[in-house]
Amino acid sequence: MVVFCLPARAEWVAGAYLGGAHTQNSDLLLRQPSLGTDLRFHNVRYSGNSFQGPLYYGAHGGYFFGRHWGIESEFTHLKIFAKVQKPAPVSGTLTGALVNTVQPADLLVQRFSISHGVNLLMANVVFRQPLWHSLSEPLGRLLIDTRLGGGATIPHPESTIQGRADEHYQIGRPVFAAAAGAELRLWRRLYWQGEYKYTRTRQHVDVFSGTAETLLQSHHLVTGPIIHF
Repeated sequence: MVVFCLPARAEWVAGAYLGGAHTQNSDLLLRQPSLGTDLRFHNVRYSGNSFQGPLYYGAHGGYFFGRHWGIESEFTHLKIFAKVQKPAPVSGTLTGALVNTVQPADLLVQRFSISHGVNLLMANVVFRQPLWHSLSEPLGRLLIDTRLGGGATIPHPESTIQGRADEHYQIGRPVFAAAAGAELRLWRRLYWQGEYKYTRTRQHVDVFSGTAETLLQSHHLVTGPIIHF
């Protein structure tokens, strides 16, 4: 039996991806202190519209110190759209009056979305396991990757509340992420990746005369090219 000892090799990696994300239902909190409004819309549904412009997309690049461990930066253009036409339980105060009912959110909130991106800016630690490597394919024909990371967000919320529209970029809350996937070698050091990613961020954004807050727990499926050099 012949055993090949393949030396560890430091390298740079860069990749990009498209895909889609599903964000779990979550409560939407609307606070307008000057208007006497403090409402909770329970179990609001979100859609991602990942394949409608502006597209969902992402990119990452980093450095591997050897065969297994690396660090990278990553940007993900996640989008969410609240389904405000759907009836949902609403509780709290509206202009000082107590509210506890079930109604479509758009009777008050005609639009709530972050369509120009929640814009996740993350730093990740990456572990990979090469499979089926040889002298002609020292990196491996197949790579199994896992990622764990977190970072900042720069959301672009768009809202229309009681007919008053607001759109802007702002500094958002932190994001945490975990992912697992695989890379298949196409040609030389060009690979194709498929990955599942989970992200969690509680966004607190400015709206007309107040703020809106919601927890975004998103499940991503992405695919795209990666080059090792």
